[in-house]
Amino acid sequence: MASFAEVEKLALTLSEHERARLAAKLIDSLSNADPDEDVGREAARFKPVSSSMLRRVRYDPKSGFLDVVFRTGETYRYKDVPLDEYHKLMKAESHGKYMQMHVIDHYEVVRLDD
Repeated sequence: MASFAEVEKLALTLSEHERARLAAKLIDSLSNADPDEDVGREAARFKPVSSSMLRRVRYDPKSGFLDVVFRTGETYRYKDVPLDEYHKLMKAESHGKYMQMHVIDHYEVVRLDD
């Protein structure tokens, strides 16, 4: 098994896009959080949303990452999203409209999938 230092060295050779994808996969595989658990305590698993634009949403309060899986299958990570913004998105009558008006083009973003 590789040491932490070896893994860290390898991770630093990856592009920002590759690191973001790896981080998303690690968060998804390591998260043991109950889907209904308070999001303020630890990174949550993806939550399905009822939307014609979005499939699933996940928020990591420690990093401020908002990961969104669109109906197209593409996954994007929005950076430095405040917790309050995530709560508003999840409570919105239309998740897609909220994304278009308040998230897309308002936060730095990186595509996580190929």
